[in-house]
Amino acid sequence: MEYLALLPHTPPMRLVEDVVSVEPGVQAVCRRQTRQGDFYFQGHFPDRPVVPAVVLIELLAQTGGLAAGAPRPGEPHRPHALRLAAVDGFRFPAGCGADVLLEATARIAGRLGGLFKIEGTVTADGVVVAKGSLTLADVGTRG
Repeated sequence: MEYLALLPHTPPMRLVEDVVSVEPGVQAVCRRQTRQGDFYFQGHFPDRPVVPAVVLIELLAQTGGLAAGAPRPGEPHRPHALRLAAVDGFRFPAGCGADVLLEATARIAGRLGGLFKIEGTVTADGVVVAKGSLTLADVGTRG
């Protein structure tokens, strides 16, 4: 399955570049290689570029969206329109810049109707740079 096609995002806002694994309804692991020219480094900060915390959260949200929205084997795919509805308890124990491999691990911790609670971490070259939970809301089908 071409998992990237399940995301409604397009570059540059499609932060996921590589899908490592997806267990539909359970969890997903995705990666992104940061580069000097990435749009989010412009002005953040010119002398020492740092990946913004909101980019780390969005990478985890997109990864969680794949875990929540990917069809189970044998099921037809109905493209979900998932939106970030809440962010809770995020911590950023370390920062990161360009030329690191970000890896987001998202686990579905709960579901209530069209709401998915996602818990996860983002690492940069193996060091945790973000950890927390977020809620995705299913606002219907796309396209």
